[in-house]
Amino acid sequence: MSKKSESIARARLGTDGKLRRLTDAGKNGRILRGRVNPARLDSPAAFAPDADTPFLTRRELREMRPARLDQVPDVAAVRRRLRLSQGAFAQLFGIPLATVKDWEQGRRSPDAPARAYLRVIANDPAAVRRALEAS
Repeated sequence: MSKKSESIARARLGTDGKLRRLTDAGKNGRILRGRVNPARLDSPAAFAPDADTPFLTRRELREMRPARLDQVPDVAAVRRRLRLSQGAFAQLFGIPLATVKDWEQGRRSPDAPARAYLRVIANDPAAVRRALEAS
């Protein structure tokens, strides 16, 4: 057994908001200390930009709009427009066949990432095929 797995502890959030180790009897034990230094989280260095997170201007922030993924796409209509069977659609785009059937028959609804993926498939299926073939 590795050293890391030996250090896993059962814990519970106490009424004081601190994480406490659970004893073998299931009672609250001593406070567990995390590896995060809270003082460093509030420092300006924690919010400094780097190559992955550049500063955004007010104009750039104003122009950003969240993606609206609340509308569930009609999977059957997308599939028929592409002239594909359920099996071909599922295989071509890497979706389990049972999932496609469940979506089309209304037993399940696509979650947010699946709705985004279906929207991309509906708008540019050739780009999705190229991206999947390249990987």
